Amino acid sequence: MNKMRIEGLTMAITDMDAMVKFYESVFDVRFAAHEMYGATLYQGGWIGLNLLFCPREIAQNTAEQNRHQFDIIVDDLDAVIEMVNSSGGEMMGEIAIQSDQKVASIKDPDGNSIVLKQQL
Repeated sequence: MNKMRIEGLTMAITDMDAMVKFYESVFDVRFAAHEMYGATLYQGGWIGLNLLFCPREIAQNTAEQNRHQFDIIVDDLDAVIEMVNSSGGEMMGEIAIQSDQKVASIKDPDGNSIVLKQQL
């Protein structure tokens, strides 16, 4: 079988300014702006992936809800949630304590859900 790995991820973005601010603040992504297709796209490294934010209109994405969900392991869930709340994101319910994890679901400014997990 061929070895495979995910190189990058393109996200169709509705509110570009809010999303760039959120991912820079919460996930420490450092974006570079690129003029392409008559618009500004943002590219940066995120958790080993090449992350590209593309305006929703150019991507021709008409979905009203996300079609993906990330599960991300964090060192300090409470600190990340604080950054989420101060950076335009929001909690989806309460923090859950499972046998070996604290788990919280959040939404980024475009409404994409992300599950944050801290190992106990």
